[in-house]
Amino acid sequence: MNHNTEFGKFYIVATPIGNKKDITLRAIEVMNDSEVIFCENAQKTIPLLRDLGIPTQAKTLHKSNDPHYLDYVETGIKQGKNYSLVSDAGTPGISDPGSWVVRDLRVRGIQPIPIPGPSAMAALLSVSGFQANPTLFLGFLSEKKGKKTNQLMKAKETDGLIVWYESVHKMPALLDILEAVFPDCEILIGRELTKLYEEVLYYENPQKLKACPPAIKGEFTILINNHGKFSLKDSQN
Repeated sequence: MNHNTEFGKFYIVATPIGNKKDITLRAIEVMNDSEVIFCENAQKTIPLLRDLGIPTQAKTLHKSNDPHYLDYVETGIKQGKNYSLVSDAGTPGISDPGSWVVRDLRVRGIQPIPIPGPSAMAALLSVSGFQANPTLFLGFLSEKKGKKTNQLMKAKETDGLIVWYESVHKMPALLDILEAVFPDCEILIGRELTKLYEEVLYYENPQKLKACPPAIKGEFTILINNHGKFSLKDSQN
């Protein structure tokens, strides 16, 4: 633990999205040196810490479960102690509740330090072959079909890539939505990224997707090529 007289630090630490080897040396070092690792769900983080041999205490942090956590953290940082925040998987604050922790810290004058690493969005973009700028990231869309359709209709105004995460039980309904909203757009689907049964599947359009959909198992990252002037179909012809 860091118990010197200098102020401590608060780290935002990315953890693996599937393959446990996708952890950085810096992330391991920081979590080892933390007084407490705050988690989206400690029961999901503890097995990872055990695998990595990290003995640091893990504590689930919700907005409502510990209103005094900021006082605790601020006092500890003044004593030279370090703290970390992790999500269940990937980079905190990208598509999880972690952003409110960062806002709370800044109110107290504490500047969090990013420890970058895995992100399903970045992983899929890196193997897409599409021009990645601009990219509109939507996180998780509404579970309701009508609202999800409206969200994607709005996103269609972006001349670029559109990326979001999709829950497995909503995938069948999504196929009809994509056909209605993006009838001519290319689609890339990442299923179970970095895990044992990882798939990255390319479709020229939603009709091809409906004809040969991916297995409805696991976690999905969806990418729509809504570029008006860039297409993989052009390079394949």
